[in-house]
Amino acid sequence: MIFPPLVFVILYVVFCWLLGYLGRNAKFGFWGNFWVSVILTPVIGIVVLLAQDSRPDRNKANSQARQP
Repeated sequence: MIFPPLVFVILYVVFCWLLGYLGRNAKFGFWGNFWVSVILTPVIGIVVLLAQDSRPDRNKANSQARQP
């Protein structure tokens, strides 16, 4: 055995963390993208990440609502 199974688990979690980091400004945010990748595999996590819209800017939305 070249790699022990723990190395695969660590790489899996690191890749899921990376997808969460890339999706931190997406609709699901960091934790949503991270858990989608952990539960449904990182391949599906990439698809979900690419299909998401970006998160709306709360400050911009609040300032537009106050203007007459």
